[in-house]
Amino acid sequence: MPNRNHTWCAGFCLAVLFLMTSISATGNQLGNRAHVYEPAVARSGAGLRVLNGWYVHDDSVVWGNAQHNGWWRAGQRPNLTRNAPGQIGPNRTEDLEKLVDNMLRYGYPGFEHNFGLWYDRRRDAHDTSRREDGKVIPPFLEQPWMRSGDGRAWDGLSKYDLTKFNPWYFDRLKEFAGLCDRKGAILLFNFYMQHALLETDTHYVDFPWRPANCIQRTGLPERHPAANVFYDVSEPTRRSLHELYIRKCLDELGRYKNVIFLISEEFTGPASFVEFWLDTIVRWERQNGKDVHIALSGCKDVIDAVLAEPKYRDAVCSIDLRYWWYKPDGSIFAPAGGTEVPGRYVTIGAAQTTPQQNYRQIKDYRLKYPDKGILQQMEASRRQTWAFLMGGGSLLIRYLSYPGQQDPPAYIAPADSAIILPLYGFIREHLAEGLYRMRPSDRVLDHPERNWCLACDNNLYLVYALKGGSFRLDLADADGTFDAQWLDPRTGVLQAAHDGEIKAGRIVSFTAPNEEDWALWLERQAPSYR
Repeated sequence: MPNRNHTWCAGFCLAVLFLMTSISATGNQLGNRAHVYEPAVARSGAGLRVLNGWYVHDDSVVWGNAQHNGWWRAGQRPNLTRNAPGQIGPNRTEDLEKLVDNMLRYGYPGFEHNFGLWYDRRRDAHDTSRREDGKVIPPFLEQPWMRSGDGRAWDGLSKYDLTKFNPWYFDRLKEFAGLCDRKGAILLFNFYMQHALLETDTHYVDFPWRPANCIQRTGLPERHPAANVFYDVSEPTRRSLHELYIRKCLDELGRYKNVIFLISEEFTGPASFVEFWLDTIVRWERQNGKDVHIALSGCKDVIDAVLAEPKYRDAVCSIDLRYWWYKPDGSIFAPAGGTEVPGRYVTIGAAQTTPQQNYRQIKDYRLKYPDKGILQQMEASRRQTWAFLMGGGSLLIRYLSYPGQQDPPAYIAPADSAIILPLYGFIREHLAEGLYRMRPSDRVLDHPERNWCLACDNNLYLVYALKGGSFRLDLADADGTFDAQWLDPRTGVLQAAHDGEIKAGRIVSFTAPNEEDWALWLERQAPSYR
């Protein structure tokens, strides 16, 4: 099997061209110099790779937010497999091409998918009543499995057959994956959805694997919690159903280059199930002569244990760190895997801690695993977003809904896009072909706890000063002349630093325009990448 630590898809193509159009700020942080980006179709053969820990498509870095999809109701957030018959548009049956274009335009080039909590909107009431009929209410959240035509499930429709699969569900995902391959976006595909297994009975009563809802004998309990039973593959029927489903997902999506495969939304399960999942994928790869992008999710003890095994470490392309975090005092919050801890109560913590602790978590894993992508999920502020970048984070997942109204008539800027757009625009315009050469560096000599540097030594330096002020940058072993500019993280506006250029070969002092956060960008006038 090819070593993913170097590449997981072959070939470079010409760079994606993006036409930039200015937009005005409307009472937010965006400013009048920020840009949105009009996506262009990349040439066939382009594909996503991990270079130096960064996601690269067609020689350009793909960096920004990833949209986290809606789990229930009609107007929560976009969902790739929401089916609203006769209704095409935002938060109904999505116009997938317009959705991808909007993602790339407004700073969220990734989309994280999982199947919905239930099929029928009658369950939006969060009751547990068994339906007496199949008078379902659209839009529907299509499930991966087909109905059998036999019996009656809890939602009043026939029971699921877990050995048969929903072609509409997979056709939608394939269409979206194809658009990502062509346009330079990323689909993060979760095989499973743990939320239904641990939260409440109302989330579990319609789950397809619950015995009341399928024709197979899954052995799951009639009430939650059901996660540890679901993840126990020592029972032959469950094991075969898992293997069949995992292989089906790979058969449908494994040929697309811009798909990242994750085990489950909100996954806090045991290492044993992760190892089974990885073994199943690796066998499929060998049998089909393919090499897919696997992201390792889970609690910290599970991630560390799996990565300690060379065969699994080599199989993993990215690491998802959302299920543990450092508290503001520096202590760690890291529940043990397999203890049936609901995932959503773990993921909220990263956004509640400090940018310094966000940076610490990401940088630690970036330096330990320099050739793997790093994912995290949080409702990040501007400073937390910068901390994620400066630590070497590859893609930041967050909830992105539409502002003011749940169902806009057209694809518009998501809520909170002003947080990401100035930085997203700067990277697209100035670092699209340079960022993947950069790594966290200790070149800032003053207050390293709040002044962070990414460097491609002797060519590019990006320093983020969390509290502005003055600092020294060690350029003693660099040479040449560098263009020097301050980037305003609130607006994306650049202004000269040190009259616009500096001579290297020395330690250089800089003073930010004020005590707010600022970024310093240095680019060698005659770069020489070696």
